[in-house]
Amino acid sequence: MSQRLPVLLVTSNGVGMGHLTRQLTVALSAPDTLDPVLLSLSGALPTVRTAVAAGRLPELAGVRTEYCPSRKSGWLPKGGPSRRLRELHPAYGWEPYFADRLRALVAETGARLVLFDGVVPYAGLRAAREQLAGTPFVWMRRGMWRAGVGDEWLAHAGIFDLVVEPGDFAAAGDRGPTAARDDATRVAPISIADAIERHDRAQARAALGLDPDRPALLLTPGTGALEDVASPVRVALDVLRRSAPEWQVAVTSPALARHGIGRDGEDVHLLTDTYPLARSLAAFDGAVSAAGYNSVHELLGARIPTVLVPGQSLGTDDQPGRAATLAAAGACLSVDPGDAEGMRAAVTRLLDPAAAAELRDACAQLPATTGGAETARLFVDLAATAPVPAGLAAGAPWGPPAWRRALPDPRTRVEVVGERVGAGASATARGRRPLRITEDLPAHRVGDEPVEHLVEGASADYRRARSDILRWIYRPGR
Repeated sequence: MSQRLPVLLVTSNGVGMGHLTRQLTVALSAPDTLDPVLLSLSGALPTVRTAVAAGRLPELAGVRTEYCPSRKSGWLPKGGPSRRLRELHPAYGWEPYFADRLRALVAETGARLVLFDGVVPYAGLRAAREQLAGTPFVWMRRGMWRAGVGDEWLAHAGIFDLVVEPGDFAAAGDRGPTAARDDATRVAPISIADAIERHDRAQARAALGLDPDRPALLLTPGTGALEDVASPVRVALDVLRRSAPEWQVAVTSPALARHGIGRDGEDVHLLTDTYPLARSLAAFDGAVSAAGYNSVHELLGARIPTVLVPGQSLGTDDQPGRAATLAAAGACLSVDPGDAEGMRAAVTRLLDPAAAAELRDACAQLPATTGGAETARLFVDLAATAPVPAGLAAGAPWGPPAWRRALPDPRTRVEVVGERVGAGASATARGRRPLRITEDLPAHRVGDEPVEHLVEGASADYRRARSDILRWIYRPGR
């Protein structure tokens, strides 16, 4: 058999797991001719790695991954009197850091293609694209943008060899700036449920620790990173306590969650370690959920009667438009997050067997979620005809030039210490944070200690290059 062609799948950070899960779906759907490698800015990447290690995501075993801190990483300095200086100082540069990280990983893995899933084509991404002229770059650009945002980001579409737009169940209601563009190849909606083995009802109940005989409601309110998602969920809980006490309730609490549901004495089953939940959705008789891309396509794709509570301030994502369009089609119920009476009415209706059956029937008419496999197939010819990228030696020198390194600057002061994450505090000079260059990541979330994470099986040359690249954002001590 011919050697598999490496392709690099890159995700932005976002406020949840949307970009990351879509890229995982593409990786899981890739034909045997491709070898997907994942580079993610998402702080939830450890959740995925933990799921693989625990055997909950066996399909992803063998797929190499690497974490890169985003511009908003808590590891990088934000406040204090030097904030403005850090913004202007030429040596404090996340964008060139990201460009070097991309170029170095392409050189290390021999990637024949780069797929970026995100809203903003970062300056660092664009710089890497210029320096990797022979490597095809693809932008996975979800639709359903809010009207009036993103024109400056869409202006960069021309730097990509291909733009792929995953379908949306609510595409008929897309009124955003991408809707009328003709620069994208459109594929079917994407759901990780289409790329993994799914549990039947009994298996799902057992896997989640739910009572096999009681009806079950899933509450998946989102992370709560940008707005209050707890209030509508507590309204739903109140309806169940009063009207349907026989129902059991499960609440998702991913590593990035800030909503606090289930930690204040509520009688709920907290799902803290269940990624990918799409495997076990057969456990549920109904759901109350945020209206993000992944949640909608997993829940409605599984024909779960659902009340959507659209986020109102989630960047470009038009969750209100998605929820309203699908509610008008009869595929879900929709309630604004501040509408307590509307939530009570919607949950009461969800408990009615006849209404739930109508919602399931409408969901059965939605398109298939085969977009992950369709996307992966688009890459085969692009990757097969791309040249082998230059090696690490050809990209030298890595990191900031010597004159920039010599300048006094407000980069994060660090001291490189042992490799193993969580091995205990190491003695460092005063004012310096410990920094590890390692293939290890902590479980579930990246944590508070800076880590320069390396792809599995990293070469000695790659480690040396990364020791130089980190100087764009860190100031190592000697």
